[in-house]
Amino acid sequence: MKKIPVGIKGIDAILLGGLPEGKSILVSGNCGAGKTVFASHFISEGLRNHESALYISLEQEKGRLMLDLQEMGIHWHSHEKKGKLKIIGGDFASLRRLKEKRKAHFLDLVQEITEVVQELKAKRVVIDSLNLLLSLFDNPNEQRNYFAQLNYELQKLGCTVLYTCEVPEYTPMISWFGFEEFVVDGVFMLKRQSDHKQVAHRSIEIIKMRGSGHKEGSFPLRISEKGMEILFKTSII
Repeated sequence: MKKIPVGIKGIDAILLGGLPEGKSILVSGNCGAGKTVFASHFISEGLRNHESALYISLEQEKGRLMLDLQEMGIHWHSHEKKGKLKIIGGDFASLRRLKEKRKAHFLDLVQEITEVVQELKAKRVVIDSLNLLLSLFDNPNEQRNYFAQLNYELQKLGCTVLYTCEVPEYTPMISWFGFEEFVVDGVFMLKRQSDHKQVAHRSIEIIKMRGSGHKEGSFPLRISEKGMEILFKTSII
């Protein structure tokens, strides 16, 4: 199985060579854990390798996202101009109103995303965040069916897909609705905890990676103006 680099220092060593191409990954974590940063590195690495990519943000408007990423040295404007990257950023409330106005079925929303992927010939896709996307549907069966169908169609197109997912604070949950982890091939858990001095400590653990080995355990993370990196001793790699 071909493996592709994630673009975060140290993560490919934990994955024993990289992320299996064509897999779907759920990157879960509490507020401030670094999910969007992780996803942006994943996209940037694809662009460095001349792969087309699609980034769908339901958390931030496109302009705000681009400005935040620039603070870590991630610049996407040139890739967008060359047609190698498409960023869809928008307000969740507006998207929900549009869905209700159109009376859209979940298959309509699947088609809208897959059409963009096909037009762009995207190899890497990020949806940030999955819990907001699934919140467009009030019916739990529709939520599950939509996610399963979307994931199936994106993988059928040959995409490696990364979904970010918020989890409630101070709970052992690894997804928002409780079924997302069963649909995807892999689950990465990011955590942000503060000590008694209110200093933030971040970590990552690979909970599941279907069809590929990985290192076990929780590894400390650092996010700086240079981006995200895994912190561990060389002897562990």
